[in-house]
Amino acid sequence: MRPSDLILFDHYEGLASFFRNHLFSAHLIARIVVGLAIFLAGSIGIAGPASDTPATTFDMILDVPRTRTERVESVRKKLLTIIRAESSRSGQRFLPNREIATRFHISYQTADNLVRELVQEGLLERRPASGTYYPGGHKQASGVLLIFNARAKRKTSFGSRLLEELTTHLDRAGIPWRMSWTTGLNPRTDGLPKERYPVIWERLDVLNRAVQLGRHALLLNYRPPPGLASSLIDSVSVDDFSGGAGAAQYFKRQFPKASRIAILSGPADDIRSTARVNGFLSVMPATVFVSPSWYYEGAVKVADKVVAAGADGIFSCADRLAEAVVRSCIRKGVRRPPLVSFDDAPIAQWLNLTTMAIPWTEMVSAAIRVIKQRQSDNTSSAITQLISTKLVIRS
Repeated sequence: MRPSDLILFDHYEGLASFFRNHLFSAHLIARIVVGLAIFLAGSIGIAGPASDTPATTFDMILDVPRTRTERVESVRKKLLTIIRAESSRSGQRFLPNREIATRFHISYQTADNLVRELVQEGLLERRPASGTYYPGGHKQASGVLLIFNARAKRKTSFGSRLLEELTTHLDRAGIPWRMSWTTGLNPRTDGLPKERYPVIWERLDVLNRAVQLGRHALLLNYRPPPGLASSLIDSVSVDDFSGGAGAAQYFKRQFPKASRIAILSGPADDIRSTARVNGFLSVMPATVFVSPSWYYEGAVKVADKVVAAGADGIFSCADRLAEAVVRSCIRKGVRRPPLVSFDDAPIAQWLNLTTMAIPWTEMVSAAIRVIKQRQSDNTSSAITQLISTKLVIRS
């Protein structure tokens, strides 16, 4: 052996030692050392010509795939069993990665890798900003399904006006629609037709079912709760805080001497009512009276207390609540104090109420834009539209 060959051998032996101490397992190092020996033997003419061991041989030796543990392979087989057993759940949500990791005692990254493999094999589907689903059943909506609370049947209600405006605009846009007055959904068995995009007003059961099914839906005049709903549920709603602040600014400007202001709010757990009250209080102080519901029937007793308090002015968080105040004043035979309401439902016009009005045309136009966007792209993350109110002054 030539001295230069000994130097070359020492060089490769040193490289192997480095890999052994810093990078690779003993099994892999053994393969590398053997490969180096073959490469060296070929280069010095011991085992055939050098052309028998080109550079690609060395590359191949280094390209040793990591073996999957029996445990991980076992989890993969269990996931396959679940998929096959649940083949009837086409289009429904599959197990989240975190649940897979917890159930089978593996890392989140390992769970994610396994799911990615199953997706690549066509056994599962992944939808952006939504999650992993059993394959199939994911059709583009061709029309809309309007699912409204039955209160929209009342001709003077907020829901009635919203429904009338929306259906008129849907017809103009050439978007097919169907109405549903179903009183309730069973959260475990009832589905939503895949060919229609749900548009929801005041139906929490439908909202929850859409989230459970991993379906996009449009929520009107409300915002989806945090969590999964925020990534799935589109919404067109009102800037309630700003509307409440606008009502307070109107009071300060028109009635500067008014020092005792009362607020008749909606339910304490309703985010819209809370935002309207907080918006008002951010401008001026007031005493808050809470109605158990948004409707006249639920607000009557509370309205009597508001009137009895002798306020210089009243901010009502909804037109129906304002109706209770007006009728209370009539029953008691007292002069109605300055009153500002919220919504501009048909009853506000009938009672000649000054109100922080929802711009109906803008709200419905925004809803139509969201519907069209969802029809063209049913996989994007949730769309949120926030509409500002405007002051409508009536004498």
